[in-house]
Amino acid sequence: MAGAINTIAVATVAYLRSGHLAFAAIALADLLLLGVRVTLLRRTNTPSGPIFATGLLWASLQGATIALVVTMADVAMSIVALASGLASIGGIIGRNFTARRYAMMQVLIIDLSYKIAFSIDHPEFLPLILTQTLMFVFMNWSILSQHRMATIQAIRGEVESRRQSVTDPLTGLVNRRGLEEAFDALSTAAQRRTLFYLDLDGFKQVNDRLGHAAGDKVLREVARRLRETVGRHDTVSRLGGDEFLVLTGRTDRQEAYQLGERIIEAIALPYCIGDGVSANIGVSIGIEISGIEFSGGLPEMMLRADRALYASKISGKGRCTLFNNLETAFGTAT
Repeated sequence: MAGAINTIAVATVAYLRSGHLAFAAIALADLLLLGVRVTLLRRTNTPSGPIFATGLLWASLQGATIALVVTMADVAMSIVALASGLASIGGIIGRNFTARRYAMMQVLIIDLSYKIAFSIDHPEFLPLILTQTLMFVFMNWSILSQHRMATIQAIRGEVESRRQSVTDPLTGLVNRRGLEEAFDALSTAAQRRTLFYLDLDGFKQVNDRLGHAAGDKVLREVARRLRETVGRHDTVSRLGGDEFLVLTGRTDRQEAYQLGERIIEAIALPYCIGDGVSANIGVSIGIEISGIEFSGGLPEMMLRADRALYASKISGKGRCTLFNNLETAFGTAT
């Protein structure tokens, strides 16, 4: 908007100084174009073809103003118009660097309008102007590229920082914070949320017998098996130590028990540590299913699932127990 207001002002002043109707027409066209651009931007925040096209048209109107001013041989007005063009070029480079080719098109439209008009009256400067143009293009393209790369690196850094803040560094699973975000993202209007609380059986013995490096390898393998066992849209989280959580949107109790059984079977497979050394562990699971009537949050679901997990532990381990039906255990004891 600031750029458009500036070009309208320059064209208006040029009209008042010269009385040339072309400047009045440019000022009016620029004003109408500004209205169109504001309307397009209000409808969407995403750059689109029409928005890009109006940006190029705005640059063309400014270029036409500069070219006409130069042909008038009005030195004072030429200086004003040229300064306005250079200011616009600076704004384009500073603002549109994420779309380098588009920015360069705008810059060249404005820059060449002055140089072509000037070269017509002063052809003796054409070699110098061509040299300057090549240097100008190279310099601005370099600036655009540097700005673009700096922005990309900043975005990547933000994404990586975001990823690390919700990710367990050992297993690559989401941590408690990531689980909370997944929990909040699930719809509560017509969808139940099912939480599986997992605790590995026999993991401490693996750590004591084979060392923490072997234990870490087992935890990473557990994480891989869990990701392969649960649904693609389900969330697997490592709470800490040898405790894991699985959050799904399942609504059927039998489905929950079936998934629990598959998890128990997957975790119970042997773990190859290396050099012919293997380890065996199991898992006990507590389940809580929230319905529409459930008004509690993640901490309450975790508390209920933990109580169900405790029931699985004291009933023989390697079992899957639902909080709302603690007397029922499903699975094979290790």
